Amino acid sequence: MKKIEIDMLGQPCPLPVVAVKKALKDFSGETGEIIVQVDNQIAVDNVSKMVTQKGHRVSASETGNHFQLVVEVAGQEDSSTNARVVISIGHQVMGGGDDTLGAMLMKSYIYSLTELDNPPEKILFYNGGAHITCEGSQAIEDLKLLESSGTEILTCGACLDFYQLLDKLAVGQVTNMFNIAEAMEQADKVINL
Repeated sequence: MKKIEIDMLGQPCPLPVVAVKKALKDFSGETGEIIVQVDNQIAVDNVSKMVTQKGHRVSASETGNHFQLVVEVAGQEDSSTNARVVISIGHQVMGGGDDTLGAMLMKSYIYSLTELDNPPEKILFYNGGAHITCEGSQAIEDLKLLESSGTEILTCGACLDFYQLLDKLAVGQVTNMFNIAEAMEQADKVINL
């Protein structure tokens, strides 16, 4: 029986989820066990949810300052269909509330997109979201990784001009509102942030 051990102590979400998801791929239809060490209840909950949604069993136990999860890998997971997903980002931060937290959430979200089995077809940046594709953004490397895997990164030219960022675009291409509307209309699913 195949067995993988993962130490995710001190690692913030979504990193434990991403690590377990990668480990599941290593089983290639085999059964086995993944033992994961985490140090917070949020990681326990998020890993457990992802694993059970994929048809595997998980148990958790608390040991001192950390938790141990044992994932019983059931074999090959179901493959998902590839819908044409477009993500629309109109803000520099994710959600309402504190902007520092919102910027961290946006960076984490964009990183999480790089770990998906089926990354989005396109990511559209407009209004304040245009800053994310420009020099100084902490998401540039993740966006370049997405672009290299086939995701189109498109930023509104009028927005870049308004914010005086035309010469600061660091990833993707300049587009216009007609192309943004067309991309949304042709998508199977649009996610608005």
